[in-house]
Amino acid sequence: MKPVNLRWMTWGLLLWAALGVGCGGEPPAVPEAPPDAAPPVGAVSTCMGCHNGEADYAGEGLKNPHPFGGPGSNNIECTTCHGGDPAGAGKVGSHVPPPPLFGTPENPRQKLFTDPEAEFNRRTLAGIDKIEDYTIGEKTYTALQYLQFINPGDLRVVSKNQGCGACHGAGQQGEWFHHSPIGQSSGFFGGTRFAIGVDNAVAENRLLYQDTAADYGFRAVIDEGFEYVAEVIGPVGKLIEFPEKAGYDKTGGIFENPAYNANALADYQVTVPGQGGAHVNQVMTGSPLEDLIMEQVAITCGDCHAGSAGANNRFADFRSSGCTSCHMEYSLDGRSRSGDPNVNRNEPANPDAIAAGERAHIKDHQIRNIARDVPGHGPVSGIADTACVGCHQGSNRTVLQFWGIRLDQNKDLVNNFQYPANPNSFITAANDPRLFSAAAQNNTFNGRDADQLIAFEDYDGDGLDDTPADVHHEAGMVCIDCHGGRDLHGGTANPAEGDTRSGKIISRMDQGVGIQCESCHGTIDESALYKPCKTDLGESAECAQDLWGNPLGNVTRNAQGKFWLRSRGTGDMHLVPQIRDVVHDNNVTDEGGAPIYNPKAAFAMGRVGDGVDQGPIQNDPLKKPTNGFTHTDNLDCASCHSSWTNNCVGCHLATEYDANPQNFFFSNITGERIVLKEAAADFTYITPVPFQLAVNTRGKITQTQPNTKMFYRYTDLNGDESEVFTFNDRHGLGNDPDATGAPPALSHNAILAHSIRGKISGNNEGPRYCVACHLTEDGLANHNANFTQFRNAIANNNYGNLNFNVLAQHIGQNTGNQLNSPLWVHMVAGLGSGLFLFDENGCPVNRLDANADRQFCNNQAPKNRFNANNVVYDLDRMIANAQNGAENTSNKHPMLDGEASDLRTGSENQRMAGPLGRNLVRRLADPDYAQAIILDRYYDADGQEQNVD
Repeated sequence: MKPVNLRWMTWGLLLWAALGVGCGGEPPAVPEAPPDAAPPVGAVSTCMGCHNGEADYAGEGLKNPHPFGGPGSNNIECTTCHGGDPAGAGKVGSHVPPPPLFGTPENPRQKLFTDPEAEFNRRTLAGIDKIEDYTIGEKTYTALQYLQFINPGDLRVVSKNQGCGACHGAGQQGEWFHHSPIGQSSGFFGGTRFAIGVDNAVAENRLLYQDTAADYGFRAVIDEGFEYVAEVIGPVGKLIEFPEKAGYDKTGGIFENPAYNANALADYQVTVPGQGGAHVNQVMTGSPLEDLIMEQVAITCGDCHAGSAGANNRFADFRSSGCTSCHMEYSLDGRSRSGDPNVNRNEPANPDAIAAGERAHIKDHQIRNIARDVPGHGPVSGIADTACVGCHQGSNRTVLQFWGIRLDQNKDLVNNFQYPANPNSFITAANDPRLFSAAAQNNTFNGRDADQLIAFEDYDGDGLDDTPADVHHEAGMVCIDCHGGRDLHGGTANPAEGDTRSGKIISRMDQGVGIQCESCHGTIDESALYKPCKTDLGESAECAQDLWGNPLGNVTRNAQGKFWLRSRGTGDMHLVPQIRDVVHDNNVTDEGGAPIYNPKAAFAMGRVGDGVDQGPIQNDPLKKPTNGFTHTDNLDCASCHSSWTNNCVGCHLATEYDANPQNFFFSNITGERIVLKEAAADFTYITPVPFQLAVNTRGKITQTQPNTKMFYRYTDLNGDESEVFTFNDRHGLGNDPDATGAPPALSHNAILAHSIRGKISGNNEGPRYCVACHLTEDGLANHNANFTQFRNAIANNNYGNLNFNVLAQHIGQNTGNQLNSPLWVHMVAGLGSGLFLFDENGCPVNRLDANADRQFCNNQAPKNRFNANNVVYDLDRMIANAQNGAENTSNKHPMLDGEASDLRTGSENQRMAGPLGRNLVRRLADPDYAQAIILDRYYDADGQEQNVD
């Protein structure tokens, strides 16, 4: 969020003058068709007369946005969705007039050029529903009527059964979506509150689901039919609206309140268990420190939901709110490509930064869902990835990862500062037309320039891309081919018996995701489950089904028993290989006639005893896994098939009080002016090479990544800066070194990295092969001295004995563990790499980093100020040591079945997802353990089999 001042407003006026759209003393309005142009002769509404030219969309203008269904739904009146008066005289008589905050009926944008509050709320839609009723002429309007007019899909409208909600509201997609984490950002708010240790803000939600239940949302919502069922993890009866406490000139809050002075904030963090909280380093509930942290979350992340239109101010970030954010796509540059003769096609003039008074526009006024040919209308493409990429730009950056693009926010690669090691070679995404358009001439993508977006990087020097695209993207699939209506809307009309959360207000995203790899690909023992269904196109078929038994309308089984996926984005057909045919030689071929069977898959996934080539058979009979063993019983697919992970380590968040009358900041929740701004929001290190294993909420081992490892500070109204705060969660995990005997790791969460690879191909790296997770006899023999020194240094917190040059080689440049190094395996098991050490202020402690611009390092490069005694945090050490298995990190996700996981034996709470259990860690990474798994036959990081007898 940027301050708004006179230069900001002047720039907007100069821009409009340059476009020739106004002159004189009044701020200019955007040119449109003559407002009182006479409509064509005949029974045609004013809307159609101006925007299409003829009735029934027969003219050359705006196309029919909703040609779907039969009579009554395939040619909907404009006012059914938008409101307004279809018989009004011209624009002024037909349109819903704006609130006076924005302008007049004749000039709806009048105040957007000079009033920052008006500009912010019209652009983001954040606080429009807070505007009081207003009267124009003799008619009184509500703010929701205007909001419906400009966006019928806004959830505040839909939830009132207006706009899209008139057909898709109560008991349907609109209601479910309004309840969902996407609609409310409930997972982010609730997860943050859990992570800092404050009580749930909704009394009746406290202690539910290991005390992880949601409490805050963008707007208050209630599930009137909610009934608590202990076995159904996640649903709650209500969310309350995030309380905005930083209002400008608002008494009783943060404005001019000395209770929020920086030097007093340390008093609001628990130092003695039981005094202000159950555990040390928790934030005291109801304290100024709680308010400030939550305000910062709302500033940095509070527009990451479908409740508002988000920032809506730059290339690849233009969108609307609610249903419209996905189903009515915007061009990446925000400019209209529709046939509407009244739309200004030259705005935003600068696609990288919208100017005051400008508007972004939908691409072509076409509602999209799945690709199809619509009778009487023609082909309609499905929702493209470009509708997803603008929002999914946070810590995980899912869509860019799916495309094979990595965000290097700090420009470490181009500045030769990549940590822990620079790649052998890399290429930025400057020439990627998906991100940088020759026509639009944008210089940024979602606020990042080409030096921050990496298309190719090779750390181990083998010429292969270590951050390749997902194979599903390479095959031509799009996001919605996997993520369909049930998961995205948060419900379905006829949920399967196993779908107990459909339509509920849930607490975390994973509680509402039914799609899994097995839904389409099956397991090693059987093909994908299927059932009779109606496909996405309404045809009778046999469909694959999700985790809960809901049919997948785009994945069908033919008479020959093969599964085909029809892309919802393009309509193209894709053969879906079944895992049982990949693992077993069943004489099944792909579309080109090549065998699907893969002996590497049989070794990695096969069930021991189910054939001579099944399972990870070892040369030494004493190392043979027990009959019936298969990795797939305890590991999810992504644990091996996700080829790289977005690791963001060390998050600095800083809030600053700013009541300067010339600067303007606004709440992402209420739209009101506030006195706080984001002073810092950065990740110290972003690296794709390391990864770790943990247990997810479905009780499977999977890849994990750093959660928000927050170092928080605040600058108050006097200009004084607080100390840096880190936190313990409600369970007392994440920041309690006295309990674990190790510098804490703060927090981690399991993630499904969207970087699936099946094999090394072309110039792309493949999946994680055996050496990525397992010790081998060869690796121990070749690296024993380094491993012994490393292991002892970590276990004894003797960081001065770490050889950082060895770590740079064995981890930083060791993609997939090319070196077959046991140091790598130690990291993967969750015992730490020794590379992500930080001091009490959040400055890195290492001998490698030459970047003097790291946060809180006093303009010194970490390597030049290294002191092992300064280590306070070890941010990838999820487990204190292999012997005691003490959990050293926080996780905010409860097990979906509510049961304790055997894979987490020895952890603080086995009913929560989190690090591997003590026995499992020792088996993976402790060669001295009697039950250690040390391979004598394996596939190396290049997918080559080693030591075959």
